[in-house]
Amino acid sequence: MPDRLQRRLAEIGAPSDVCELAAELAELAVRDPLTGLYNRRFFDEALTRNIEAARRYGRELSLVLFDLDGFKRINDTCGHQAGDEVLKNFARLLQETARKADIVCRTGGDEFAVILPETGSVNIGNFLNRVSQALGKIKATAGAAALPSDDLFADADAALRAAKPMR
Repeated sequence: MPDRLQRRLAEIGAPSDVCELAAELAELAVRDPLTGLYNRRFFDEALTRNIEAARRYGRELSLVLFDLDGFKRINDTCGHQAGDEVLKNFARLLQETARKADIVCRTGGDEFAVILPETGSVNIGNFLNRVSQALGKIKATAGAAALPSDDLFADADAALRAAKPMR
């Protein structure tokens, strides 16, 4: 729960169950209900905060975007329940592969993002190799960018689109 909300609830003497409910609602507002990952709203705010902090303190920062290959075909041929399982499995794989400091998000549909603090362009490959080794039957395309990029998201997205197999 944001500290500001927690302090305000304490100031007005809100009962603990109200505080717990407020904390739960705050968490639900930034989580994807299917995968449990952070959602696009949280991603946008976290990316902005991390870029500002990295530039302010001269630290490295990278962003990796993922797009599942053939996901529409999975939904169309196997059904949405199977598609949901693929999304949940990929989300779990990213969480298990990422470090504690990394921020793993589902940004929409079959798209995911991982913010990698303290990681420069030289070390992005290490993360991508770990993901690649863990993928198994799931196929995904990745695009990455690192500071000092002027627009980290646009550069990672352009790299993702360039790497995406032609249909």
